[in-house]
Amino acid sequence: MLKLQGTPYLLDAMSEKEILRKIKELEDRVRLLRERGTLTEQTIRHYYGQKRFEQVAESNAIEGSTLSAGETELAVLKGITITGHDPAYIRDAKALDAALQRLAVMAKENKQPTDIEQLHELHGLILGGRPGGGMFRREPVTIKGSDHTPPRTWREVMDQMEAWEKWSKNHYALPAPVRAIILHAWMAHIHPFIDGNGRSARAITNLELIRAGYPPIIIKKKERDRYIQSLSESDSAGDIRSFFELMIERIEGALTGLEISASQKEGYNALQQKIRRTQEQQLKIWETSIQLLVSTLEHFIHEAIGTIGGSVSIKTFESPLDLDDYISLCEGKAAPKSWAFITTIKVPGLRNQVRLAYVGFRSQAMQVKLGNEGGPSLYWSKENPDGYPKWISAENSAPFAGEITTKLGVGDEWYARKTDGSIMKINTTGLAKSIATSLVDMAADNQ
Repeated sequence: MLKLQGTPYLLDAMSEKEILRKIKELEDRVRLLRERGTLTEQTIRHYYGQKRFEQVAESNAIEGSTLSAGETELAVLKGITITGHDPAYIRDAKALDAALQRLAVMAKENKQPTDIEQLHELHGLILGGRPGGGMFRREPVTIKGSDHTPPRTWREVMDQMEAWEKWSKNHYALPAPVRAIILHAWMAHIHPFIDGNGRSARAITNLELIRAGYPPIIIKKKERDRYIQSLSESDSAGDIRSFFELMIERIEGALTGLEISASQKEGYNALQQKIRRTQEQQLKIWETSIQLLVSTLEHFIHEAIGTIGGSVSIKTFESPLDLDDYISLCEGKAAPKSWAFITTIKVPGLRNQVRLAYVGFRSQAMQVKLGNEGGPSLYWSKENPDGYPKWISAENSAPFAGEITTKLGVGDEWYARKTDGSIMKINTTGLAKSIATSLVDMAADNQ
C-alpha cells in the first residue's frame, strides 16, 4: 500500500494498484541496471555531468530564470557575467548548483529519512545566504496560479511540517518514488518558506531518488504549466493522480537517459550535428502547426456555441516536445508523454466536454501511409472515471480522428486517421472545423 494516511492526499484502490504496478517496473529497471554491472561509477559520473547544469537551469527557469544550461555552466564554473540577464539569475544558478552538489553528498552519506533539518540545510544553500534561508516563514503567503491558501502563521507552518517529517520517518520503507512524490507535493502544499519553495521541493525529490539509486529527474520549463496544474489539483482536493503521473513519467525518462549513458560512446560527429539542426527546424514547424491548429479550433468552437451561451477554453502547454523527445518519436521509439492542449467546452444544461491532446509516436498505419516516415502524432485522451491515470485513451471517442499528424517539415498539410481506420489528407482549416464540429456534437449528445 502507498500509506497516504496522515497526508492531505487520497487515492482510490484502482489508482493505487496502477501506481504500484508502474513503480514496480521502475524498481525492476534500476535493479537490472545494477545487476548487469553496466551502472558503473564512470557511467553515473558521465550521466550526472551531462545533466548537472540542465538540472539547475530548468529548475530555476520554472521560477522565471532566463539562463540556458550553457550559460548556467559558464556562470557557475567560470564566474562569467552573462549579459542580457538579471544578475539575480546568475546568483540563483550558483546557489542551486551548490545545493545540488551538497544534495548528492547527503544522499550518499546520510541514510536517515528526509527530515526538517535536511530541508533547512538545502533551502539555506538554495537561497545562497540571503535572509530567510533555512527558516520557516512567519507571515502569510499566496501561491501564484492556485486557489489554495497555505498555513498562515509560523505555528501552523511548524505543525504541518512536523506532520510532514513524522510521515517521512514512519514510512521510510516505502518505495523511493512514492516518498519523493508525496514529500514534494506536501511541502509545496505547506509552502513553508517565503522564497525557494519550488526549488526546495524539487531538491527533496532528487534527494529521495538518488539515495535509493535512481538518477535525478528534471522538471523542464516546457512542463511548467502541467507541473503547476497538477500541484494545484493536489492542493485543492487532494487529487494527486496527475502529479503522480507527471513525476513517474519524469523518473522513467531519467532512467532511459541513464540506460543510454550506460551503453553509448562519446564523440563528436559533424554529420550528426548537421542532421540535428535539420531536426530542430522540423520540430519548430511542428510546434507552429499545433499553435495554428489550436487557434483555428478555438475560433470554430466559439462560432458554434457562442450564441447559445456556451464557452470554450483551450489550455496549451509550452513546447510539448524537446529535441531529444522529437528524435525518439521520429525513430518510432516511445518518449515521455507530452501534453499539447486541453479543450474544455461548457454549454448550459449539458455535461462539460473535455479532451486532452497529447503527443506520441505515429501508429504503424500512419507510418505506412507516409512512406514509412516516423514522427510525432497527436492523440486524444479523456478523463478516467475509474481513477488513475487521470487521463485515458479516447481512441474510440476521439473528436473526428483518433490520430493526426503532419509530414516532417510540412506545416499546413495534416493527415487524419479516423475511427474506421481510413486516413485522409486535410488542411489546417478543414481539420480544425471537423474537430470542432465533432466536439460540439459530443457535448450536445452528453458523451
